Amino acid sequence: MRAVAGPNRAQNSSRKSLQNEIDRHSEALSRFAELALQGGLEAPVCTLVLRSAESVPAFALANTRETLAAAGIRARAVLTKANPEQQLHSFFGVLAALSPDTELGGLVRWARHPRLMDAHEQAVYGPELCWTGDAMRRDADKRNALALFETGPDAIIRGSHAFKALWAASEPLPDHLLDIPASADRPCADSCAKDAPPSTRTPPTEGWPLLRH
Repeated sequence: MRAVAGPNRAQNSSRKSLQNEIDRHSEALSRFAELALQGGLEAPVCTLVLRSAESVPAFALANTRETLAAAGIRARAVLTKANPEQQLHSFFGVLAALSPDTELGGLVRWARHPRLMDAHEQAVYGPELCWTGDAMRRDADKRNALALFETGPDAIIRGSHAFKALWAASEPLPDHLLDIPASADRPCADSCAKDAPPSTRTPPTEGWPLLRH
């Protein structure tokens, strides 16, 4: 007899998987902050290529915002979707908090051209770790769960070049989207909490699945 998981069980599994991914990215950002606090990093910046403000690295950035700010880490992002607006403003609020002396238009751009949708989601977390996710063209409900965390200078160089190319090929966001309401000061992490259970553990830094050296 075949057992079929009910909707609640499937939903809980999905929420747990989401939170595990957020935890992994939060840990990567925390490690970047530790490295920055040790000194030796000039103008540390995290670069992100994301499907939307609901992508996992965006939530992780919100979760570690205070840690990153204390370490002087800034973030720049390229997005392919300029919605949903509430999550977008929450994410923009995090970017602005990390770079209070920079105009928001200099921190985020919009990869709206269809030819850019073949790019993969990506995050460069300092000089040691680069994450690559699924292609942004794929429908959200058909996305491949395969994701790679890579270490080493070659991965960082590839990630940095990819970000620069996508940034140059992308467009500024409309002014009305860059006008962040005061209510967006916190909630990227808060909105994530509605969709995922609170973290109960810190993922190990060794033995991550698909971590390539």
